[in-house]
Amino acid sequence: MHELPSQPISFVDGDELAQMILPPIPDHVVCRWCRGLLAGNVDSCFNCVENAAALDGVLQPVVPISLYSKPSALRDWLTFYKDDGDTLADPAAGRAVSRIVGSFFASSSDWLRDLEIDGCMVVPSTIRKPPHPLAVLLEATGVVNYPTLGGLRRTTSALGHNRPNRLAFEADGDLAERSVLLIDDVYTSGARAQSAAFALRSVGANVAALVVVGRRYNPNYSRDSQTVFERQRSVAFDWTAAARLDFRRT
Repeated sequence: MHELPSQPISFVDGDELAQMILPPIPDHVVCRWCRGLLAGNVDSCFNCVENAAALDGVLQPVVPISLYSKPSALRDWLTFYKDDGDTLADPAAGRAVSRIVGSFFASSSDWLRDLEIDGCMVVPSTIRKPPHPLAVLLEATGVVNYPTLGGLRRTTSALGHNRPNRLAFEADGDLAERSVLLIDDVYTSGARAQSAAFALRSVGANVAALVVVGRRYNPNYSRDSQTVFERQRSVAFDWTAAARLDFRRT
């Protein structure tokens, strides 16, 4: 069962929403692939090295709309917008999540057009029967103006934090040569999203981008991580920031 939210969840709109979330970290102090803590590594963090080694050696660059920390309003929205089996989904949290995604898509139309995607796909959940609550939310609100693609499923093979698995997802062969924008709500170690991207690549699909609503960041990990996090708190949020990140694939 989920912990109680850090503060009462209420609907926020417009400028107030942007003031409550943090922009992704843009520079060399984070991993070039997932924009997480390097923690002494160079170029690629421990999680990305482990994900690449366990899968096909390929890392899908992450495009995070915002930072996600605990406690925070974004943490609460991303936790309580979906039903965990014990706690009913909070409509206010759902509206906040859909507005974040919708604002990003609306502000990044040129970037999205250049990707030449055939449609969007939400990373299937590890514990829920399909469809994923994020897919239901985005479909219901219509904030993503692209077709919703199916054909990616979670299997019964083990998958968990820092435990990517080549067999955790399966994709339909008719996704071959389709260009997919993969979407996830939270990115922590990347085991789940990177395993899903692997399954799509395995059938010949092109994962044009992996967009995540909240990139989990732990400001208490080290003094350096606290410094970086505090710096981000002083940066004004910009809905186009994620689309301007260095999107290297090699």
